[in-house]
Amino acid sequence: MKNALLAITATTLAACAPVAFAGRPLATDDAGVADTGKCQIEAWFERARGEHALAAAPACGVAAGWELGAEVTRDRAQGQTTHTIGLAAKWVPAAFKFASRLGTLNIGLKVAAGRAKAPGTGWRASEHIALALASLEATPTLAMHLNLGATRDAALHANATLLNAALVWSAGERALLFAEAQGNDRSAVFGGFIRTAGARWWLVKDTLGLDLTASRQAGSSSGTRWGIGFGWYGL
Repeated sequence: MKNALLAITATTLAACAPVAFAGRPLATDDAGVADTGKCQIEAWFERARGEHALAAAPACGVAAGWELGAEVTRDRAQGQTTHTIGLAAKWVPAAFKFASRLGTLNIGLKVAAGRAKAPGTGWRASEHIALALASLEATPTLAMHLNLGATRDAALHANATLLNAALVWSAGERALLFAEAQGNDRSAVFGGFIRTAGARWWLVKDTLGLDLTASRQAGSSSGTRWGIGFGWYGL
């Protein structure tokens, strides 16, 4: 695919922060989709103090401007294991691409829903998300992504407004560096402000990438959350 940071994924490591259904290595999603008839798979492992999670997320371009994806996640925190599954759809029509003085701007929409199974319970609806997506390619090596939308926690019957932003820099032929921030207007329920930095190294250019991330969440006692993963594209 043209933009390497594509995918529809869903993971939350015990902190209940609304960071689900995004593309690795970013939690902020970009306004881009896989080419029609092409698929990708991303998988990753994250660990913090007393917590770890393992996830896999396939996605495919099913029509012009449309991408469908899924995710399966296994989280373990405080001695208990929770399983989640998620489905998402992203729409980025060609008509929503604009040339501006700042660069090329793409706009899209995404909806996602998940179900979770906690110890001693059956599968239950968990998180629902609707996002407006914007990506600006300021230069051939610098891109910015912005997400604005809403989430609902079905178990808590609580809603929040989400705002995610990321800056991505292509540091050469094979390396990407990024920094991002995620916030919401109900941190007491959905978790505090999250800051993340990371990198991707292309083992096979635009096809197979290795990801490393580090993030911290305001108000969390788990410290830095470290992640390692891969993305395989153009399948």
